[in-house]
Amino acid sequence: MAYRLAWRIGADSVEPDVVGTRDGVLVCRHDLDLDRTTDVAAHPEFAHRRRRMEIDGKLEHGWFVQDFDLAELRTLGARERWPQRRPTSAMYDGQAGVVTLEELLDLRETESRRAGRELGVHIELKHPEVFAEIGMPLHEPLVDLLRRRRLDASLAPAAVMSFDGDVLRRMRHDVDTELVQLVDKGESVKRRRLQKIATYATAVGLHKSHAVERPVAKAFGSGLDVLVWTLREETPVDVSRLFDLGVDGVLTDFPEIAVAVRDERVARVA
Repeated sequence: MAYRLAWRIGADSVEPDVVGTRDGVLVCRHDLDLDRTTDVAAHPEFAHRRRRMEIDGKLEHGWFVQDFDLAELRTLGARERWPQRRPTSAMYDGQAGVVTLEELLDLRETESRRAGRELGVHIELKHPEVFAEIGMPLHEPLVDLLRRRRLDASLAPAAVMSFDGDVLRRMRHDVDTELVQLVDKGESVKRRRLQKIATYATAVGLHKSHAVERPVAKAFGSGLDVLVWTLREETPVDVSRLFDLGVDGVLTDFPEIAVAVRDERVARVA
């Protein structure tokens, strides 16, 4: 599993994207549409579930996770979203299935014991507005889960991230977990907005295009920690330069690169 591998490579935390099933289970998935990353199209029993849906202003035609319960999702095999870019990853298509957030938190505990330190998890709530509209608000089961797992305190090895500030504000009333407001490419990083974010979040997740000196300094000046997303080997970014700016963490699909830079800098200081 990629999460286990990232922790064992040396990542301090993993970042699952989280959505909900029809029966209210939080699962680790980036897309609402199952067609891109599972073999759902090869299952004739689900052919009638294919439909159109507007997501982020775009009309998509596919199979959507909120139309399936967990037992049905368990019958699907996962596959690489970008097989042309990542043929090595695509070699494992069909060998794994959909992982629930609870299962990932179980794995976090196991790997923390193995590593002899508390490993982290940064949970990104995807499309919370979609689930709210159908009466399945994602933050409610997440709050319950964090409380049950004792991950709802300010120093817990867990954080919740979202592009949706409203869902983070609602969570702030229920948990003391670190909250991260994600800021997309092209969005404002003016001081006034950062100060507003600081009223409900403890950190800001800047798109890598924003990760230059002035925005980072303004975020620090507003009392926010700074994460940068998402670094990929196909579109390289100088990780060392980001650390020079003082950012608190980077989100990357290739943790071995960031870990190597981090460890080299630690060794240099020591």
